Amino acid sequence: MLYDNSKSETSVSTWIREQTNTGNFDVTSGYFTVGVLEFLSREINDKIKQFRFILGDIVSNEQDLDKPINLLTETITIEAAIQLNSVAKEAVAFLKQEKVEVCTVEPNFCHAKTILSRSRTVPDSYYVTGSSNLTEAGLGMKPTANVELNIVGQGTAPDYQEICRWFDALWSTPKTQNFKTV
Repeated sequence: MLYDNSKSETSVSTWIREQTNTGNFDVTSGYFTVGVLEFLSREINDKIKQFRFILGDIVSNEQDLDKPINLLTETITIEAAIQLNSVAKEAVAFLKQEKVEVCTVEPNFCHAKTILSRSRTVPDSYYVTGSSNLTEAGLGMKPTANVELNIVGQGTAPDYQEICRWFDALWSTPKTQNFKTV
């Protein structure tokens, strides 16, 4: 099936919310936002035994200490800053769980976008792969000018096991660096 995030019923976030059963949840994404981590925490955290994330640029080698959010010159409102603080706190609490592992493939950049739900039964498992990053816009949670296209399939699809093997091989790559400092 094709999911293009143009309507809520064809958004990746709706698919995740409606199709995720108990099991494991594996993700590759070039970019992510704290809002999606909060979404995963709120929507599927109780169902998932283990989360594994392979993300693109999750650490910065440069210090941007002189670029804090400036409420006087930026377009962010006080209300939005307060809401972001709440979302960020929930995202950090989510990441601190023992069942959540995060890594990167530095010095390479992980540009792949894949979501694997590995349920106890194969028909309840699924994959999502395509152009959507792990962001609110990418998952169709907020409007975007980007055109996103994803393919979703159940665990019975011929490609499902191949995608699982690909993820596991990438996860096991010696270049993969795990991060758990939150």
